[in-house]
Amino acid sequence: MLSVEQNEILMQTGAGTLMGELMRRYWQPIAAVAELDDNPVKPVRLLSEDLVLYKDKAGTYGLVDRQCPHRRADLSYGWPEECGLRCSYHGWNFDEQGHCIGQPFEETAHPDAHFKDKITIKAYPVEAKVGPQ
Repeated sequence: MLSVEQNEILMQTGAGTLMGELMRRYWQPIAAVAELDDNPVKPVRLLSEDLVLYKDKAGTYGLVDRQCPHRRADLSYGWPEECGLRCSYHGWNFDEQGHCIGQPFEETAHPDAHFKDKITIKAYPVEAKVGPQ
C-alpha cells in the first residue's frame, strides 16, 4: 500500500513534478484529427496545463500556452492564420514553436525595434498520427 506522500508523487503531473517531467518525455494523444475540421482551435488540458491545440491555414498543427503573454488573453479565442495562431485581443501571432511572428502595431510604429523577436510562449511538438494529414 502506498503512503499519502508516495501517492501524491505518482498523481501530480504539473510542470516541475517528478511524474510531470516523466510523462512529458512521451507522446500524449490529445485529440482526433477530425476534431479540428469544423473548428481549428481547441482548448485542452494536458498534464495539469491549460493549452490550445490549433491547425493553421497551411495545415500545421500547434500546441501552445493558453494565455497570450500580452494581457493574458485566452488564445482559445484566437484565429488561425496562414502561419500560426493570432490572439483575438491585440493580434499578436504565434507559430507552432511558440515564437511571436507578428505584432501589428509594433511593426507599424517601431519597425526597427524587433520586439516580437523577444517574445515566446510555451509550445509542445504535435504530430498527426492517423487521419488526413
